[in-house]
Amino acid sequence: MKKAVIIVLLIFLVAFYTIPITYSQTNDEPVRLVLHFKEPITNEKLTKLERAGFHALYVFEELNAVTGFANEKKINKISSLNFIESIEYDTLRYALGEILPSTDEATGDVLTWDLDMINVPTVHEEYGFTGKGVYVAVLDTGLVPNWRDYFEEDKIATEFGRAYLAAAALTAHYNPAAWEYDTNSHGTHVTSTIIGYWIYDFYRVAGVAPDAKIIPVKVLGNAGWGWTTDVVAGILYIAELYKEEIETGGNILEPYGVINPIVISMSLGGKTPSDLERMAIDYAIDVGVIVVAAAGNEGKDGMTYPGGFPEVISVGAAGWTGEWSMLGWWREADVPEREEGLVGQVYVTNFSSRERKGQELDVLAPGSWIVGPYLAYGAAHPPYWSRGIPGQYYYVGGTSMATPHVSGIVALLLQYDLMIDGRIDLDQYMIEQILEESALYIPPGSAWVYSYYPERGGTLIEHTWGDDATGAGLVQADLAVILVMKGLPAVEK
Repeated sequence: MKKAVIIVLLIFLVAFYTIPITYSQTNDEPVRLVLHFKEPITNEKLTKLERAGFHALYVFEELNAVTGFANEKKINKISSLNFIESIEYDTLRYALGEILPSTDEATGDVLTWDLDMINVPTVHEEYGFTGKGVYVAVLDTGLVPNWRDYFEEDKIATEFGRAYLAAAALTAHYNPAAWEYDTNSHGTHVTSTIIGYWIYDFYRVAGVAPDAKIIPVKVLGNAGWGWTTDVVAGILYIAELYKEEIETGGNILEPYGVINPIVISMSLGGKTPSDLERMAIDYAIDVGVIVVAAAGNEGKDGMTYPGGFPEVISVGAAGWTGEWSMLGWWREADVPEREEGLVGQVYVTNFSSRERKGQELDVLAPGSWIVGPYLAYGAAHPPYWSRGIPGQYYYVGGTSMATPHVSGIVALLLQYDLMIDGRIDLDQYMIEQILEESALYIPPGSAWVYSYYPERGGTLIEHTWGDDATGAGLVQADLAVILVMKGLPAVEK
């Protein structure tokens, strides 16, 4: 069998745009609510809530809040309880997803255009940083059942995999191991950008932080959407896990005896901000977890949340004008270096959310035509010799795809920080500043970019963007590492 094969990668664009889920509400229909308490939560208060018609799903003692559902007509009765401070509606969150001529000398893996564009190979080859000792919690749809076909088992922290789907947990159909029974594939594709993946057994594609460990946390259902309160449960789970790692002196996460840092990566979002979600993010950051989230795929309509919260390191999506320039371009075409005109070949995708008042877009990362494992039909199809039946690898675009690039770079920075003295000195605010100061400024502009769609063939699309779409610019992994190596910055919080 020939080693050099052409694998047909079909374009899958569902992740570019999300389909709004609409539903009607009447006074007799249950609605999902978040109850904020004035004082500590007790069993007596929970009993009173139940008598008032409220059915609890989560009790967040850290945030002094309870989430659950009740009939609309019961809200006034619930709000009249003297220990309730305020009530907000639970909101929806959606998955926002919509080469070098050589291999990575440090790992032997095949390099791709997106890693080349942000100079990840330099960090691997010249500095030897690969994310070792760092955990990245991917809060998403989970992993597909055959995830071992793509990832080495020791790179997935299976013992810490969790699923938070509160409504499903009330039914007999809930599977506590649902994190590895995803049929959506969004979380698998996101994970592949961070740690890399196998293309069948032919070769391995490089990841941004190939030696990082992934903690898969399923907070979105297999349809690609879920509730904010499930996301909050996932955030708090990771925050508490890291607290335990600190309190035990590093005896929870391997390698033991050293406190291993954790990054939360969220390629999800919704248009409505949530106070509870923001409280959970602040709690996680205060504990020491680094939080990265997608800016959203809403274009001029503005950023989605949690990416729109200023505390979060938010990521917009950029592309390369050299896309589709040749067969196999995603791993065989060479993106120019910074000194060779890279700025003139970077564009901001039309779908990438623009910054609006009260929002903060931090940086850009590659989010157009990212190749990775994506089982579009919920199960693996036969490989390339299957007479045209779609395969297991797809080009996918969205700020969902941009986010794991930044999460991976954060893992590289934390690895170096850990190497200095065996402890973590970097925090959320320092890392955000480092990423912004080392980013490559992308001025407002426009670009005509060739793209290929199976249903209509090749076409030219004009992408136009202003200052509200770029943040500090395109992340540069090597410059970020160099900045940290020069000394940790003092940041005004």
